[in-house]
Amino acid sequence: MLVWRALEGFALGGVPPSRWPSRGRKLGFSMGLYVSDTAFGGMIGWIGMSALEEYFSWRTAMSTIGVIDLVAAVAFVMLLPPSRRFVRRTDLTLRHHLRLWKAQLLHSRLPLVFAIGFLVMGVFVTVYNYAGFRLIAPPFDLTSTQCGLIFGAHLFGMVSSSSTGALADRLGRAPVLVSGVLLSAAGLALTLASSLACVIVVGIVLVTIGFFVTHSVASGWVGQLAGSAKGHAASLYLLAYYLGSSVLGSF
Repeated sequence: MLVWRALEGFALGGVPPSRWPSRGRKLGFSMGLYVSDTAFGGMIGWIGMSALEEYFSWRTAMSTIGVIDLVAAVAFVMLLPPSRRFVRRTDLTLRHHLRLWKAQLLHSRLPLVFAIGFLVMGVFVTVYNYAGFRLIAPPFDLTSTQCGLIFGAHLFGMVSSSSTGALADRLGRAPVLVSGVLLSAAGLALTLASSLACVIVVGIVLVTIGFFVTHSVASGWVGQLAGSAKGHAASLYLLAYYLGSSVLGSF
């Protein structure tokens, strides 16, 4: 299973950078809309799989999500519009890639945006991973399906990420990003409470909103700062993003 998951990561790794815009009046809104779609997918996957695992088996859940993903992949290929501005590159050597990555790591602002992705994703994944273990145990004693329902908080993430992108286009990215960080911090503090309402209804919802606000702004910022090498910058951002979920989640 781990090997297949690794192969899936290789297959999907090129998709996010390919949609990373670098300019436009509605850049923030576009990125926010994309992030809200990923929130919807995550929510449906987690809630649906939790229910299937409880009433059937984890194998049924895995098979079901596999079939859904296969159908979605075929539909994605069929619905893709043709490329309109594609220019074949002949200079994409290893030295070329390393030069671009080095330049971005030495950039005055890009590494800070990478660090933001690392931290907010790490906090977000850690909270959701740990919440299930805590809520199944006493004094809450929730079932697997009930725990899966906490991912319904992604509904707030869907709304906040799309609206946040448009807000960042008007007010600037920095104040909106800071607001997202503060919301996550407040929600994280509330999850320390022993009240189910504080832990789930308020704490996790605030963590979710704060995460999607911050991620929407940061991911859109990468495309703007990277210039023509936005694919390389996007890959570094995603590397930091998922390293945060792995490293901080494990820690």
